[in-house]
Amino acid sequence: MVTVRTLSDELLVKVFGYLSPAELVDQTPLVCKRWRDLCNDTKVWSTLDLHHHHQVSESMLRRIVWLHCSTRKLILRYRSDISSRSMIWCFFHLKNLRALDLSHCPQVNSRLVSAIVQFCKKLRNLNVNGCTGFDNECLLILTGCRKLRHLNFSECETVTDFGVNAMTSFLPKLNSVLCDGVLSLHDEVIETIVTKKCDTITDLQLDGGNLTDEGVEMLAELLYLRRLRIQYCDNLTDNAIQSFHCLRYLEELSLTRAHSFSTTGFVGAFARPHHFMRILEITECSGLDDVSLTAIGRSCPNLTELNISWCRNVTDDGLICFMERVPHLQVLKLQSVHQLCDFVLHISLYTPSLIHLNVISCSLIKEEELLAVSAQLPDLEIAYNRDLGCSPKTTKMLRYFDVMSPRQFAMTNRLHRMSGAA
Repeated sequence: MVTVRTLSDELLVKVFGYLSPAELVDQTPLVCKRWRDLCNDTKVWSTLDLHHHHQVSESMLRRIVWLHCSTRKLILRYRSDISSRSMIWCFFHLKNLRALDLSHCPQVNSRLVSAIVQFCKKLRNLNVNGCTGFDNECLLILTGCRKLRHLNFSECETVTDFGVNAMTSFLPKLNSVLCDGVLSLHDEVIETIVTKKCDTITDLQLDGGNLTDEGVEMLAELLYLRRLRIQYCDNLTDNAIQSFHCLRYLEELSLTRAHSFSTTGFVGAFARPHHFMRILEITECSGLDDVSLTAIGRSCPNLTELNISWCRNVTDDGLICFMERVPHLQVLKLQSVHQLCDFVLHISLYTPSLIHLNVISCSLIKEEELLAVSAQLPDLEIAYNRDLGCSPKTTKMLRYFDVMSPRQFAMTNRLHRMSGAA
């Protein structure tokens, strides 16, 4: 019989990884000497995540860092209650820190960034997403963090072309730049990235609000780019995306609010094989139609995730032709694609690996067809919030189960039938 006492140290360390920092410091070590020793294992404290543990106060954070200074990843996301002074104290003691997440922390400013550069010499990954105090001066200071490889400063609205150009020029190992939501960036940033990071950049996220076709076309020179995301593509045309056919190593592509793209652009962009493409997101694009989707399926046979929500010109015929060509598809998001109806009947035949289907606001899809496919694919989750005409109590439950497993779906259907019989 397996008991806690018979578990190996390795398994117990993994179990301790699910406990909160407060439990690991104040409660677990009191059980026995063995547990006390395991609680001090460096593997337990390799990641210190305080995002979901607001019960860990500022003083407790200092205590944890003092006792376990081997932490390699520190997550302080949304922790506005921790002062910048305490953060700097932690940086001073965490000499082996490799990854730091300070997203949405208003304390982030040039003084805090200076402390990061001074004390965290081994830092590889920095996330300051949504930090209103992060500006050009902070980027200039970060150029002293020579080992930095991944930087996320999305939604830092005070950053401009000058700061990004300086940062890109003086960080030799930087290969991931995430800056979507930075509204003041222009083509000059892309030109600098292409010039300085042509052979190293693999991950790039941009805000397309001020970008032009000429700037986006330069991205075709980033031959080793693997992940590309451009949001708010309102000002871009087919000329911009047709250059993407050169990005043969691309694994993820995301284009949001792509209102101006047409069938010609998509057919050109996917004229060549993209065998490495795994995730594709094209939303709010009226130009994406059946012909475009068929071209995508032909070019990306290994696709595992597709999101074409709010692309209202896609029909059953185009989606079925696409599904025939992507047998490994696991996630399919089709929210508000209103013309879809009978494609559901072909899911189990063409995409048997599907585990998530989003058909929210697809009003023509029948409940019986969703029930049938959920019975054929037991692991499939269905996001579905359509009002089936149930009683108020049943309808409330249906909306609560935004993502329904087959068991939850069957429960909803049973309640629907009971309400009808009553």
